[in-house]
Amino acid sequence: MMLLVCLPVCAAWSADITVYTEYYGRSNHRAENGEIVGETADLVRQVLDDAALNYTIKLVPWNRAYQLATHFDNTLIYALLRKPDREEKFHWLVPISETELYLYARADDDRVFDRTSLSAGQIRGVCQLGDVTCSMLSDLGMPQSMIIKVKENHAEATRVMMAGRADVFIAQHLHGYPFEDDGDGRKGQFKVVLKLEQTQQFFLAAGMQVDPAVVRAVRSAHARLKAGDKLLWQP
Repeated sequence: MMLLVCLPVCAAWSADITVYTEYYGRSNHRAENGEIVGETADLVRQVLDDAALNYTIKLVPWNRAYQLATHFDNTLIYALLRKPDREEKFHWLVPISETELYLYARADDDRVFDRTSLSAGQIRGVCQLGDVTCSMLSDLGMPQSMIIKVKENHAEATRVMMAGRADVFIAQHLHGYPFEDDGDGRKGQFKVVLKLEQTQQFFLAAGMQVDPAVVRAVRSAHARLKAGDKLLWQP
């Protein structure tokens, strides 16, 4: 009798989905009521609602989001950069954005920022721990000793920049970030000094350990919305 009572409860619990994400300006942030809001969050909710999934979106530091999404069942993650060394580790479910990346400096810094100056060890960069931009700074020739890795989010990286502890960081030029003013005076504080060669694709994704039924449900919902021209946007 106890087993019969437990079965539906356990099944309902196992169907719950946790979606991990990070702060990224107005496109993805926590509102005063604790809800994760913004254009990116709206797109993810649209698809998951259509898939009839019971889910919760949680905003955490990116390195933690990545670790959780690759080790636990019934977890999703966005916006995850699609790149060759991740290709076989995830199900790529919903394209979130396709964008170019730029190297930013403080608006009042008149130095030359190119591969030569970056590799000379005179310029300090900042990136978020676990984020692909850390390796991108290295690819530009910046010595590891000149790269600061912050733990929290991109907002922390920009605060490090504003404090003068770092000189450059890499970010998208998407939804106006990082030129939006999020209430901390960042608007207009930075300028583009170098356009990176890569075009980056970001996705709502699932680790390979996630229930195949969840993967199918999300993909089917995305396909339905796309076919009906109902998606909030399509990269």
